[in-house]
Amino acid sequence: MDSSADCTLTRCSPDFLANKPSLAGNAVFIALFAILVPLALGLGVRYKTSVFATTISTGLALEVLGYVGRILLYNNPTSRPDFILFLVGTILGSNFICGAIFLVIPHIVAVYGDDFGSWRPVWYQFLLHGLTVVSAVLELGGVLVSVMQDSGGGANTGVHVLATGIAIQLVALAIFIGHAMLLAITIRVRIHRLETKFDWIYNSVSFKAFLLAFSFATILLTIRTAFRIIAIAEGYESSIAQSETLLLVLDGLMVLLAILALLVFFPGRILGSSWSQTSAPKPSRTVPLRTQVPAYELPSARNTPTYKQMGNAPPIVMYTPRRTHYAEPLPQRNMVDSDSLW
Repeated sequence: MDSSADCTLTRCSPDFLANKPSLAGNAVFIALFAILVPLALGLGVRYKTSVFATTISTGLALEVLGYVGRILLYNNPTSRPDFILFLVGTILGSNFICGAIFLVIPHIVAVYGDDFGSWRPVWYQFLLHGLTVVSAVLELGGVLVSVMQDSGGGANTGVHVLATGIAIQLVALAIFIGHAMLLAITIRVRIHRLETKFDWIYNSVSFKAFLLAFSFATILLTIRTAFRIIAIAEGYESSIAQSETLLLVLDGLMVLLAILALLVFFPGRILGSSWSQTSAPKPSRTVPLRTQVPAYELPSARNTPTYKQMGNAPPIVMYTPRRTHYAEPLPQRNMVDSDSLW
């Protein structure tokens, strides 16, 4: 207890930031990200895309917390909780935004036609969202281990785990971009086989602008993810990781521009009613009741005119030599008398 009491923050924890962070620069990103949170939620309610809007808002809220932690490091650069808050917010926030982007591509494929998708939507969501979850778990674990460990070996292990988690997120983005490029090539080659159900969407100018904004946001997030891999892999004390200019431009600005592109060309507004129509149907938990179909009765032939006519006709008597109780039929008379001819 005495040794822990004598240990000051300066001696027990390293200086995570070599230079004091810019209060103005970080405050601007906090304000902008905080303003966009209710805007994203409002758009989600307005256009009935609650899952997409909630995912974007969660990413924005994490970005706010991350830059709040960076400002807290201004007065106390050795604070482990503040540095963890900074890393978790700025790293995991991008994961949620990438996850929101992954939610949109199945709707885009369905607008052109399900036959244009190289994968089934279930496998697509399982792979990309699975990689995103694995990436988030590794990033969170890497941050905690690298910051809380005092020994060099344990801290380096945490840094490597953190870099691996961010690299997995970059792999998910690469798979996403490859799938989007393959979709674009397929549509261009088989443009004559496009479904006409949603032709009013993919032929509109707003949808084409949305695709450009969507691609722009994906490229920005890819640049940001690649930068964080390089910065983390070099260690927290490297010049790249300590450069606030690179952080604000290649991380904060990239994320901000990507979110603005997604909110200006909000998928729910561009896709309209097709968003709900192209969503995966939810399985029903209720067992449908079995309805008994009444048996079909054939109409009776007794009331038909043909049946009545047959009923009034005399019975047909068949002559059989073996049965003597039948009356012998009368002999047929010729139409011409043979005796008169002679």
